[in-house]
Amino acid sequence: MRVTSRGSGRRHCIAFGGLRVDDVVEPALLSLVQPGAIEAAWAAEAQASMRRDEAREAMVRDLEAARYTADRVFRQYDADPENRLVTGELEARWNRALSRVGACEARIAEHDTGAPRSALPPIALETLAAELQGRLVSAQDGCAAPHARRS
Repeated sequence: MRVTSRGSGRRHCIAFGGLRVDDVVEPALLSLVQPGAIEAAWAAEAQASMRRDEAREAMVRDLEAARYTADRVFRQYDADPENRLVTGELEARWNRALSRVGACEARIAEHDTGAPRSALPPIALETLAAELQGRLVSAQDGCAAPHARRS
């Protein structure tokens, strides 16, 4: 690759070959697709998934408690609808309880839609990494002999 620029009347040129870039990128790429790195990525994904599941379970427990409270308040309201002094307060409590149920349901829905999904199943990731590593090693073996590498 050659980059040329003209500045203050002089011509400047920066050039580097593809093999030098390959020499830097190849080890970095291979280190990422090693089996240990893949296992670490799976472990990290499993841990993140477990945290998301625990958060969702806590939200579901909050929803169950809110529904129980709303049901209990409704039964109190329904028991004596004729008593005008108490009816207003019981109706307000019931409305607040229903609002809390709606908020809990919305939080769960938002959590479910925002949860990241794995792009590839673990078997596909492992197969892809093995194929990529094999191709890079064979490409390195095939290219090393005919081309002289400069440092």
